[in-house]
Amino acid sequence: MKEELIGRWILTDKGVVKGYLRVFEETVEEVCLGNHPSGSSKVCIIPGFVNAHTHIGDSVAYPAPRGSVEELVGPPDGFKHRVLKERSMKEKSQAMRYASDLMARSGTSCFVDFREEGLEGVRMLSASLGPRAPRSVVLGRPLDINSANGEIDALLGSCDGLGLSALKDWPLDILTKLSARTKSAGKLFSIHASETVREDIDEVLSLKPDFVVHMVKATDEDIAACVDSGVPIVVCPRSNEFFGLELDIPRLLRAGATVGLGTDNGMISRPVMLEELQTAYQLGARKGGISPLQTVSLATFEGRKVLNAKGNITTETGVGDDLAAIRIKGEDPLLELVTSARPDDVLAVIRGGKLWRSESWTK
Repeated sequence: MKEELIGRWILTDKGVVKGYLRVFEETVEEVCLGNHPSGSSKVCIIPGFVNAHTHIGDSVAYPAPRGSVEELVGPPDGFKHRVLKERSMKEKSQAMRYASDLMARSGTSCFVDFREEGLEGVRMLSASLGPRAPRSVVLGRPLDINSANGEIDALLGSCDGLGLSALKDWPLDILTKLSARTKSAGKLFSIHASETVREDIDEVLSLKPDFVVHMVKATDEDIAACVDSGVPIVVCPRSNEFFGLELDIPRLLRAGATVGLGTDNGMISRPVMLEELQTAYQLGARKGGISPLQTVSLATFEGRKVLNAKGNITTETGVGDDLAAIRIKGEDPLLELVTSARPDDVLAVIRGGKLWRSESWTK
């Protein structure tokens, strides 16, 4: 098999530079900077996407009907919770397997899932992931609001931490105990915050979350408090748009927040980060604008900062790193990524130096 040259541009944390990959027998031998040689494919090499907030178990309920946040996803009896109770384990596992494969072949290298259904839900997700699935950071959720120690210990022993719904769904003393137990186990703790109404940021931050999700209704002071506390914010533009919520990403960035990007509920949006990027860019334009580089960074470098507790997720661009190679038609790769690129434009994903081409995936 002959040597292959892939790429004309490489995205770094400083911006796009000229460069390409030298590939031999489907293995990346070298990351090369500089002008591409003749014959190099017209591709932009980027760090694999980090999908920083998903509920891929919800994919079994796709497509969702119209309704409010409370009607569709509010625990314990929102639409999605009823569907999760009604559907078989096989149906849910198949839906999660499809969602994880879709993420992988569309360039996602890591996803963070808030997984309901207790210990069984966590185990179901882990068992559904195929050999080419992205790296998973699974945050479980206890079945019982007054969970006994045994359930929490078993849950934390089987996943990467806890991912909980909003403050209003849990007594603060219970949340405080759950956070302390999670931290003592060395695991991640996260919670939804100020999605549809403003919530008390002091109470949220008292839980010492590793990151919070949404913050659509947060005040400038709330955002500043997150920045001062070093708590990243993960936003979900398509989900917010579905529910008619006005997300303001430029405001978060101006405040100096670390902002990651997630696709949220699998029954609302396909877990495709290119589609999330494009909505983020469009919504950002309504609020003063964010650059293509800032937008793509939300799904790459910033997503890695959100997960800085997971040291195996690199921010480098080297032969052993998780990368995505995306075909580019014009001469401005970042603008194309945030306006018109599609999952079919992903030529290949690279994991640990191994190249997986899009045509090799089982559809």
